[in-house]
Amino acid sequence: MNNEKYKVLMIEDDKLDQIAFKRLVEAEELQYDYTIAGSVADAHKILACQQFDIVISDYFLGDGTAFNILESVKDIPTIVVTGAGGEEIAVNAWRSGAYDYLTKDIERSYLKVLPITVENAIRHKKAEDNLRLLSGAIMSTIDNVYITDMDDKITFVNKAFCDTYGYKREEILGKKSSVLWLAGLNTANTRAVFRTQSIGDAWEVGFYHKRKDGSIFPVSLSKSIIKDHNGNKIAIVGTTRDITERVLVEDELRRANLKLKKQCQLKNELLIKVSETLKRLLSDENILDGGAQQKESWKNFTVAKRIISDLLDIAHIEAGKIKLQQIELNLGDVVSEIMVDLTPLAEQKGVTLKSDVPDDELVISGDHSRIKQALTDLINNSIDMTMGKGHVEACLKDTGSEIIVVIKDDGPAIESSRMDKIFNCFEWFKEQSCWHPEQDRTLSLSIAKKIIEMHGGWIWIESADDRGNNFCIRLPKICVRNNFSTATKRVEMNSEVGPGD
Repeated sequence: MNNEKYKVLMIEDDKLDQIAFKRLVEAEELQYDYTIAGSVADAHKILACQQFDIVISDYFLGDGTAFNILESVKDIPTIVVTGAGGEEIAVNAWRSGAYDYLTKDIERSYLKVLPITVENAIRHKKAEDNLRLLSGAIMSTIDNVYITDMDDKITFVNKAFCDTYGYKREEILGKKSSVLWLAGLNTANTRAVFRTQSIGDAWEVGFYHKRKDGSIFPVSLSKSIIKDHNGNKIAIVGTTRDITERVLVEDELRRANLKLKKQCQLKNELLIKVSETLKRLLSDENILDGGAQQKESWKNFTVAKRIISDLLDIAHIEAGKIKLQQIELNLGDVVSEIMVDLTPLAEQKGVTLKSDVPDDELVISGDHSRIKQALTDLINNSIDMTMGKGHVEACLKDTGSEIIVVIKDDGPAIESSRMDKIFNCFEWFKEQSCWHPEQDRTLSLSIAKKIIEMHGGWIWIESADDRGNNFCIRLPKICVRNNFSTATKRVEMNSEVGPGD
C-alpha cells in the first residue's frame, strides 16, 4: 500500500465491530481519515456534506440494509460486510454496485483482508476514472484513433475516425487495418509513402489512405504498441490525421518555388542577351563619324536607351517601386492623343489609323503618363505587325462597370500558344537564338500588361484563324460624362488617317 491517506466512511451499528475497526486502523497504522455512522440515516446525513474515497457498510443495519446505502453512493466504491453470509446476498450486492463482499466471523478475521480489499477497490475506481477520462479524450479528439489486436484486426475506433473514413463502428470493427491502405493503387499524384514537411524545417513520413467510398487522401500516421503488466504485446494504437490541406499548400509552394526558379533563370538569360545586344549596339565600330554610319550609330544608341529604360521599368514594377499618380482620366482623350502622335509613324509604314471614340467622356482613375505609355506601345505594336496598306483601329466600349479598349489590326494572326508569351518578355526571349533591335517591342508589351494590371485591369488577345488580331484591355470605370463641346474637335481625330492624306 502507498502512503496516500484515504477518506473512509464506516457504517456499522454494532459497537464492538466499530471498536474492532478503530483498533485495526491504529494497529496497522492505516492511512485512513475515517468517519463512523451507526445507521442508514446517519450515513445519509454524512454523505450529504462530505466526500469519501470508499464506503464500508455492514449489511444489516438498524434502520435498513446496505442496499439503502448503495442507492446513494453510485460513484463511490463500496464494500459490503455481513455476518449472515449467503451467496444470494453477495450476488445482489454486486448487482447493486458493490465492489466486493466480505463475510464476518466470530474472530473478526475478515478485518485482516479488509485493508487489501480497500486498496484494491480504490485502485480499481481510479483505473476506471482514468479509463473513462482517456476514453472521453480519445472519442473527442480531432485525430483519428484506431486500435488493433496483434493480428491486425480493428477492435476500437473513435468518432473522428468514423467521420474521416466514412465507416460506422460496426462496419469496421473486426476488419484488418490493411483495408485503410492505398496498397497497389499508386498513381502519378498519390504515393503510398511520401515525405511531407511538418513544423519548421522538420520532415515526416506521410501515407495515402482509403475511405469506405474508395476516395484517397493523405494522412500523417503514428503507431504505438500496448503491453500488459508482463511486457507482452497485446494491441497497437494507430493515430492518423488528414493532411490534405497541408499537402495542397506544400504542392502550391513547390509550384511557386519552381515558377520563381524558372523566372530567375529566364531573367538571367534575358540579362545576358540584353548585355550582348547593348554591347553590340554601343561597340566602337558602330560609333563612327560621318554620313550613314553616324545616322545608324545614333539609331542604335536610341534603341539601347529604350532597352535600358524598359528594363528599369520592369525592375521597378516588380519591386513595387512605381507609384501611380492617379487622377480622373477621360480615356477617349488619351486614345485620341495617341492616334495623333502615331500618325507620322503609320504614314511612314503605309498603315491607316482609325479610332472609334464616343463623344461622351469615359472616365477612369489612372496615371495619365502610364496609361498613355501602355496604350501607345500596344498600338505601336499593331502598326509594326500590320503590312503595308493595312489598318489599325482603336475602339472604346462602355460595358457598364468597365471600359473596354480594343486595338484591331489586320496583320498575321498570333498563334494561341504564343499569346501569353507575347506579354512575358522572359518566356519570349527564351525562344530567341539572338536579339535584334527591331524586337525590343516585346519588352514594351510586357510593361504595358503590368501597367494595365496595376490599374486593376486585364489584357488579352483575340485572333482570327488567318489574319487579324484584337488586343483587348478592360479597365474599371468611374463614370460617364456628357461632353458635347468636344464632339466637333474629335470629328477630325476619328476620321481615317492614311498615306497621302
